Amino acid sequence: MISIKDLNKDNLDDFIQYLTIHLSENGQQTLFQPLSQQQSGLSTEWKAKFEDGIHKKDGETGWRKAWVAINEENKIVGHIDIRSHNQLNTKHRVLLGMGVDSNFRNLKIGEKLLEFIIDYCRNKHQISWIDLQVLTNNIPAIRLYQKMNFESLSITKDMFRIDNISYDYTSMTLNVEN
Repeated sequence: MISIKDLNKDNLDDFIQYLTIHLSENGQQTLFQPLSQQQSGLSTEWKAKFEDGIHKKDGETGWRKAWVAINEENKIVGHIDIRSHNQLNTKHRVLLGMGVDSNFRNLKIGEKLLEFIIDYCRNKHQISWIDLQVLTNNIPAIRLYQKMNFESLSITKDMFRIDNISYDYTSMTLNVEN
């Protein structure tokens, strides 16, 4: 049984610990962040983006809203977040980020998190679109997004070169007004 809870100051330390471990696993099975294994850690900048972003109001530059998936042992096993685009006149769109603890994959946690966020955005009348970018080699993530009706917009060829390997980047979107 998984419950989804707001990320707030009460569970922020547990989230930071979860995210540190999650990011350290980047590239062990699949590269899910455009970072080498040596670069894959929770930087002070990333930590601050979550800490600062969750304290900002919707619509305020740099706002972020995040939720954690909690299992029966009260352990964080996944997360999902939406945040503002940095361009003007994009308040009707949000950027999506998510992850699932490697020990809890293939249990439909990612699907539950996506169902939750899609429902949340549908009920926020100012949000029309959920946008995301995913490394094109992350086939399990792309399949999940497609299952949830995200459409592929474009592939940026050779977007990243990590450890002398070229990686493409896929942009996807979902209209939540439908």
